[in-house]
Amino acid sequence: MSPASELLLQQICDSVFPIGAYSHSFGLETFIQLGIVRDADSAVAYVADQIAYPLTYTELLGMRLGYESARHADMDALVALELELQALKTPTEPRAAMNKLAARFIRTVSELEVLDPEAATFFSGYAVSQRDHAVNVAYGVLAALADIDLAPLMHRYLYSQVSAIVVNCVKTVPLSQTAGQQIITGSFSAMETACDTALTCEATMLGLSCPGFDTRCIEHETLYSRLYMS
Repeated sequence: MSPASELLLQQICDSVFPIGAYSHSFGLETFIQLGIVRDADSAVAYVADQIAYPLTYTELLGMRLGYESARHADMDALVALELELQALKTPTEPRAAMNKLAARFIRTVSELEVLDPEAATFFSGYAVSQRDHAVNVAYGVLAALADIDLAPLMHRYLYSQVSAIVVNCVKTVPLSQTAGQQIITGSFSAMETACDTALTCEATMLGLSCPGFDTRCIEHETLYSRLYMS
């Protein structure tokens, strides 16, 4: 991977990259209001379950499949993959969040002019291939076209997702900043395992998760008071 590609990877996985990720808790707010996530120990358990299931088998595996399809310039496979991911997102709010984040990501990177003409043409075709996109697939497509290696992409993307979850825990439980950083460093081994699993598991594992996460996301739609969009 070239230095330019590595720097682009840093940019798109930076917490300040403007796609609106911190507006969403993806059900965490419900866990907190119900008292399930209430302190550092329960936050650790929540983060561990997120890494082991949805982040591994939906976010990272979906990203890998999108990356591989883009490498083969297989637009039909990308369309089919994103339709499947739309169907796998049962709750309304996380599905809408996935679509909004993808739309902002695609719009932003399209204006950065970081791809060569042939790759830019394919990315433009991907952008208009259907109305709604999955943000993890969009990351995979861009990375494949920008010659970013898959494993570093998955590690950086996963770290950014875990960091966002922990930031929301720190603000909403609340936890101390030190406790938040301890949760992140304590999750390094689980993150390594998640990336290794997503790199090697069968495509049929896409979407493996726990129904409790979907249930809390559905309940979030009717919370009396909330800080996050999902």
